[in-house]
Amino acid sequence: MKAQALLAGAGALAFGVITWVAFIVANPPGGNYSASDAADYIAKGHRPAVFISLYLTLIAAVGLLLALARLRDAIEAGARRSFFWGLSIAAVTAWMTGYALVATPSVALAFSGGHLKSLDPTVVYTVSEGGWALMYGAGGLMLGVALVTFAVRPVAVASWVRWTTLVGGVASLLAIAWFPMFLVYLWAIVIGIWLLVSARQPEAVTEARLA
Repeated sequence: MKAQALLAGAGALAFGVITWVAFIVANPPGGNYSASDAADYIAKGHRPAVFISLYLTLIAAVGLLLALARLRDAIEAGARRSFFWGLSIAAVTAWMTGYALVATPSVALAFSGGHLKSLDPTVVYTVSEGGWALMYGAGGLMLGVALVTFAVRPVAVASWVRWTTLVGGVASLLAIAWFPMFLVYLWAIVIGIWLLVSARQPEAVTEARLA
Protein backbone atom coordinates (compact mmCIF):
# COMPACT_ATOMS: atom_id res chain seq x y z
CA MET A 1 0.00 0.00 0.00
CA LYS A 2 2.76 2.43 0.90
CA ALA A 3 4.67 1.70 -2.29
CA GLN A 4 1.51 2.25 -4.32
CA ALA A 5 0.85 5.56 -2.57
CA LEU A 6 4.44 6.67 -3.18
CA LEU A 7 4.21 5.83 -6.88
CA ALA A 8 0.84 7.55 -7.18
CA GLY A 9 2.09 10.63 -5.34
CA ALA A 10 5.20 10.86 -7.47
CA GLY A 11 3.05 10.35 -10.56
CA ALA A 12 0.65 13.13 -9.64
CA LEU A 13 3.55 15.50 -9.02
CA ALA A 14 5.09 14.45 -12.34
CA PHE A 15 1.90 15.32 -14.17
CA GLY A 16 1.54 18.65 -12.40
CA VAL A 17 5.16 19.72 -12.92
CA ILE A 18 6.79 17.80 -15.78
CA THR A 19 3.96 18.61 -18.18
CA TRP A 20 4.86 22.30 -17.94
CA VAL A 21 8.54 21.50 -18.34
CA ALA A 22 7.75 19.57 -21.54
CA PHE A 23 5.78 22.50 -22.97
CA ILE A 24 8.54 24.96 -22.12
CA VAL A 25 11.22 22.73 -23.63
CA ALA A 26 9.37 22.22 -26.93
CA ASN A 27 7.63 25.61 -27.10
CA PRO A 28 5.25 24.43 -29.86
CA PRO A 29 2.81 26.82 -31.55
CA GLY A 30 -0.70 27.04 -30.20
CA GLY A 31 -3.17 29.23 -28.37
CA ASN A 32 -3.31 32.70 -29.90
CA TYR A 33 -0.05 32.35 -31.82
CA SER A 34 0.07 33.46 -35.45
CA ALA A 35 1.15 31.59 -38.56
CA SER A 36 4.48 33.43 -38.33
CA ASP A 37 5.08 31.77 -34.97
CA ALA A 38 4.46 28.41 -36.62
CA ALA A 39 6.89 29.35 -39.38
CA ASP A 40 9.58 30.20 -36.82
CA TYR A 41 8.91 26.91 -35.05
CA ILE A 42 9.32 24.85 -38.22
CA ALA A 43 12.35 26.88 -39.39
CA LYS A 44 14.26 25.39 -36.46
CA GLY A 45 13.81 21.94 -37.98
CA HIS A 46 13.41 18.73 -36.03
CA ARG A 47 14.76 20.07 -32.76
CA PRO A 48 15.95 17.55 -30.16
CA ALA A 49 13.91 19.56 -27.65
CA VAL A 50 10.68 18.36 -29.26
CA PHE A 51 11.70 14.72 -28.92
CA ILE A 52 12.76 15.27 -25.32
CA SER A 53 9.39 16.87 -24.63
CA LEU A 54 7.63 13.78 -25.99
CA TYR A 55 9.39 11.58 -23.44
CA LEU A 56 8.66 14.08 -20.68
CA THR A 57 4.99 14.15 -21.64
CA LEU A 58 4.89 10.36 -21.62
CA ILE A 59 6.32 10.35 -18.09
CA ALA A 60 3.69 12.91 -17.03
CA ALA A 61 0.88 10.88 -18.63
CA VAL A 62 1.98 7.67 -16.92
CA GLY A 63 2.21 9.62 -13.68
CA LEU A 64 -1.37 10.82 -14.07
CA LEU A 65 -2.53 7.27 -14.70
CA LEU A 66 -0.79 6.06 -11.52
CA ALA A 67 -2.49 8.81 -9.50
CA LEU A 68 -5.88 7.99 -11.00
CA ALA A 69 -5.36 4.30 -10.25
CA ARG A 70 -4.85 5.19 -6.60
CA LEU A 71 -8.04 7.25 -6.56
CA ARG A 72 -9.87 4.37 -8.22
CA ASP A 73 -8.99 2.16 -5.26
CA ALA A 74 -10.86 4.56 -2.98
CA ILE A 75 -14.12 3.95 -4.89
CA GLU A 76 -16.31 1.04 -3.89
CA ALA A 77 -16.16 -1.81 -6.40
CA GLY A 78 -18.92 -1.63 -8.98
CA ALA A 79 -20.12 0.33 -11.99
CA ARG A 80 -18.93 3.67 -10.66
CA ARG A 81 -15.37 2.44 -10.23
CA SER A 82 -15.37 0.86 -13.69
CA PHE A 83 -16.75 4.04 -15.23
CA PHE A 84 -14.10 6.15 -13.48
CA TRP A 85 -11.26 3.89 -14.58
CA GLY A 86 -12.46 3.64 -18.17
CA LEU A 87 -12.62 7.41 -18.47
CA SER A 88 -9.22 7.72 -16.82
CA ILE A 89 -7.56 5.46 -19.37
CA ALA A 90 -9.33 7.22 -22.24
CA ALA A 91 -8.31 10.66 -20.93
CA VAL A 92 -4.64 9.73 -20.59
CA THR A 93 -4.69 8.14 -24.05
CA ALA A 94 -6.18 11.30 -25.58
CA TRP A 95 -3.64 13.40 -23.69
CA MET A 96 -0.63 11.53 -25.05
CA THR A 97 -2.08 11.16 -28.55
CA GLY A 98 -2.84 14.86 -28.67
CA TYR A 99 0.69 15.86 -27.76
CA ALA A 100 2.07 13.42 -30.33
CA LEU A 101 -0.03 15.28 -32.88
CA VAL A 102 1.37 18.61 -31.67
CA ALA A 103 4.88 17.26 -32.23
CA THR A 104 4.04 15.72 -35.63
CA PRO A 105 5.50 18.54 -37.79
CA SER A 106 8.93 18.24 -36.20
CA VAL A 107 8.77 14.46 -36.24
CA ALA A 108 7.83 14.53 -39.94
CA LEU A 109 10.88 16.67 -40.72
CA ALA A 110 13.10 14.39 -38.68
CA PHE A 111 12.03 11.21 -40.44
CA SER A 112 11.91 12.61 -43.98
CA GLY A 113 15.60 11.95 -44.45
CA GLY A 114 16.12 15.53 -45.52
CA HIS A 115 13.58 15.29 -48.35
CA LEU A 116 11.07 17.43 -46.49
CA LYS A 117 12.73 20.80 -46.01
CA SER A 118 9.83 22.70 -44.50
CA LEU A 119 6.07 22.74 -44.04
CA ASP A 120 3.43 25.35 -44.70
CA PRO A 121 3.01 27.45 -41.51
CA THR A 122 -0.79 27.30 -41.67
CA VAL A 123 -0.67 23.50 -41.91
CA VAL A 124 1.71 23.35 -38.95
CA TYR A 125 -0.55 25.63 -36.95
CA THR A 126 -3.67 23.62 -37.83
CA VAL A 127 -2.05 20.29 -36.94
CA SER A 128 -0.75 21.68 -33.65
CA GLU A 129 -4.13 23.14 -32.77
CA GLY A 130 -5.71 19.77 -33.53
CA GLY A 131 -3.34 18.21 -31.03
CA TRP A 132 -4.15 20.78 -28.35
CA ALA A 133 -7.87 20.26 -29.00
CA LEU A 134 -7.43 16.52 -28.49
CA MET A 135 -5.44 17.04 -25.29
CA TYR A 136 -7.47 19.78 -23.66
CA GLY A 137 -10.76 19.11 -25.42
CA ALA A 138 -11.31 15.35 -25.47
CA GLY A 139 -8.71 14.54 -22.81
CA GLY A 140 -9.75 17.37 -20.53
CA LEU A 141 -13.42 16.53 -20.89
CA MET A 142 -12.98 12.84 -20.06
CA LEU A 143 -10.62 13.58 -17.17
CA GLY A 144 -13.10 16.14 -15.85
CA VAL A 145 -16.00 13.68 -15.93
CA ALA A 146 -13.82 11.08 -14.19
CA LEU A 147 -12.81 13.46 -11.41
CA VAL A 148 -16.37 14.69 -10.90
CA THR A 149 -17.54 11.07 -10.79
CA PHE A 150 -15.01 10.46 -8.04
CA ALA A 151 -16.02 13.51 -6.03
CA VAL A 152 -19.81 13.64 -6.20
CA ARG A 153 -20.36 10.71 -3.83
CA PRO A 154 -18.52 9.68 -0.64
CA VAL A 155 -15.30 7.71 -1.08
CA ALA A 156 -12.65 6.41 1.32
CA VAL A 157 -10.68 9.66 1.49
CA ALA A 158 -10.84 12.85 3.53
CA SER A 159 -13.60 15.30 2.57
CA TRP A 160 -11.13 17.99 1.50
CA VAL A 161 -9.64 15.55 -1.05
CA ARG A 162 -13.09 15.03 -2.56
CA TRP A 163 -13.83 18.74 -2.80
CA THR A 164 -10.39 19.55 -4.16
CA THR A 165 -10.87 16.86 -6.78
CA LEU A 166 -14.28 18.31 -7.66
CA VAL A 167 -12.65 21.69 -8.33
CA GLY A 168 -10.01 19.97 -10.45
CA GLY A 169 -12.71 18.11 -12.33
CA VAL A 170 -14.73 21.22 -13.14
CA ALA A 171 -11.55 22.98 -14.27
CA SER A 172 -10.72 20.03 -16.51
CA LEU A 173 -14.19 20.17 -18.07
CA LEU A 174 -13.40 23.78 -19.02
CA ALA A 175 -9.83 23.00 -20.11
CA ILE A 176 -10.55 23.64 -23.79
CA ALA A 177 -10.50 27.32 -22.82
CA TRP A 178 -6.86 26.69 -21.83
CA PHE A 179 -6.68 28.95 -18.76
CA PRO A 180 -8.68 26.70 -16.36
CA MET A 181 -6.22 23.86 -16.93
CA PHE A 182 -3.70 25.41 -14.55
CA LEU A 183 -6.10 24.45 -11.73
CA VAL A 184 -5.86 20.81 -12.84
CA TYR A 185 -2.06 20.94 -12.61
CA LEU A 186 -2.39 22.56 -9.20
CA TRP A 187 -4.83 19.82 -8.17
CA ALA A 188 -2.31 17.18 -9.27
CA ILE A 189 0.43 18.78 -7.17
CA VAL A 190 -1.81 18.96 -4.09
CA ILE A 191 -2.98 15.35 -4.52
CA GLY A 192 0.60 14.25 -5.11
CA ILE A 193 1.76 15.79 -1.86
CA TRP A 194 -1.21 14.27 -0.02
CA LEU A 195 -0.43 10.80 -1.40
CA LEU A 196 3.24 11.08 -0.46
CA VAL A 197 2.32 12.19 3.05
CA SER A 198 -0.24 9.39 3.41
CA ALA A 199 2.41 6.87 2.39
CA ARG A 200 4.36 7.80 5.52
CA GLN A 201 1.43 7.07 7.81
CA PRO A 202 1.08 3.72 9.63
CA GLU A 203 -0.21 0.96 7.36
CA ALA A 204 -3.43 0.49 9.32
CA VAL A 205 -4.32 4.17 9.03
CA THR A 206 -3.60 4.24 5.31
CA GLU A 207 -5.70 1.15 4.63
CA ALA A 208 -8.60 2.62 6.60
CA ARG A 209 -8.56 5.80 4.55
CA LEU A 210 -7.89 4.22 1.15
CA ALA A 211 -9.46 0.77 1.00
